[in-house]
Amino acid sequence: MSDYLAAMFRRRHNDGWFRVGRFDATTTDILCGLAVVTMFIYGIAGVSTFNQLVFNSFLVREQYEVWRILTWAVATPPEFFPLIGVVFFWVFGQQLEALFGRARFLVWVLIVTIVPAVILTFLGALSAEIDLTNGELGLQALFLGGIWVYAATYPGVRWFEVIPLWAIAAVFTLISLLQYNGIGATGKVVFLLIAMGVALIAGRSLGLATGWPIPHVDLGAVGSGSGGGGGGGGRGGGRPKRRKPKRSKPSRSTGSSVIDGPWRNAPPPVAPPTGPSPADQAELDALLDKIGASGMESLSAAEKKRLNELSKRLRNR
Repeated sequence: MSDYLAAMFRRRHNDGWFRVGRFDATTTDILCGLAVVTMFIYGIAGVSTFNQLVFNSFLVREQYEVWRILTWAVATPPEFFPLIGVVFFWVFGQQLEALFGRARFLVWVLIVTIVPAVILTFLGALSAEIDLTNGELGLQALFLGGIWVYAATYPGVRWFEVIPLWAIAAVFTLISLLQYNGIGATGKVVFLLIAMGVALIAGRSLGLATGWPIPHVDLGAVGSGSGGGGGGGGRGGGRPKRRKPKRSKPSRSTGSSVIDGPWRNAPPPVAPPTGPSPADQAELDALLDKIGASGMESLSAAEKKRLNELSKRLRNR
């Protein structure tokens, strides 16, 4: 169980858009960072300034405040549960970004952010009941959409090896819908339902969510030159490929190789009994990624033994 939790909260070696110190700044990092910035805007500049970032379909339609179509996704008030939502998105967004690849994940985020907002802007003109004038949703919609895409990509994945991931997605979504419906926020209910549908269709179109029969448009060429992780969507529903874990720096050959990805069942290499190296860290990351994706039972006996060896070696360095 401790290895499972460690895998959940371990930072993934995803390609970033630029470097900040030792780390690559990924799309997930940037979104979470912007969400934290909006908390300070709320507390320092005031609620009125913060509300300029929140989605308001009436103001987009009538006052042409089109920036709200983008900024709503990171507008996060400084409250406990919205903060937890940012943390969850950071944890889960790394896994989804690793599956999509850098470019395709960014495209998916933009689609799930823009398309539902545009649809609600036009629907609001037809019915005042669903005109979304207080769309304070933050990263919640992206987080829920990401869970649905992951569950549709790997239908057999179980949370803590017990609860199917699709059930977790259904519970989280149902709780949000009940909350919005209870306060009479019909616009938020419609927005969230549209966002979940758009997330699944966009995910399937970009090569993931192949485990369910989801209508889609083939966007397989998007981001194909940037090391994207999901290329199976337009070629008969194969599982997406996963990039090799990135080594932090070159090292001398140790006679071992890194496991190609968390979904491969190849036996792990046997490393010589030396001190920890970047290759050891990369191999451990690959094994922990596999646990996070498919559970501890997905490891072979040799891989479990290797996981224990690497964990002890890296703890004692």
